[in-house]
Amino acid sequence: MKLTSLMLCALCSAALAPAQDRPDPTVYRVEFQLRDGGDKAAPIVRRYSMLMDPSGKGSFRLGQRVPYSTGAVQAVSSGGQPTPLVSTQFQYAEVGVNIDCRLRETGTKVALNSDLEISTVTAPDKGSTSNPLMPTIGSMRLSVAAVLTPGKPTSVASIDDPVTHRKFEVEATVTKVN
Repeated sequence: MKLTSLMLCALCSAALAPAQDRPDPTVYRVEFQLRDGGDKAAPIVRRYSMLMDPSGKGSFRLGQRVPYSTGAVQAVSSGGQPTPLVSTQFQYAEVGVNIDCRLRETGTKVALNSDLEISTVTAPDKGSTSNPLMPTIGSMRLSVAAVLTPGKPTSVASIDDPVTHRKFEVEATVTKVN
């Protein structure tokens, strides 16, 4: 019994040791810049940043739910003639930016593994008679595996979209915070 109590006291005192005796965990700032080079005059840059430790997983979710029609119910009158539309059924598509990443220290560099998904509701072509209840959703997904020098911005992906003829570039920067 005394040995158990002694071990318990030793464990508790180690857990309550002053913070200066324990090393601070390493924290990195991971920044992504997504550049839409479709408009050469004014390329659009989106920036996403998160803090994380190299042993964890960072996730970033930003977006909205967009309704789209999956069906309509139309009642029939007693005379067999259709009545005006009664109800429309909807589902929801989630659009926006999703980023999942992991870090691993490799000497003086940092290995970055990341999955990025960018989706948007695209505007219909001019003169199109598309149904507003049926949006067109554009999506880009990529997985990145790169070894980065901390503090140095690095281009980790470049995509030429064959559908929209736009060019996207993804730049990542990993900076040690402490």
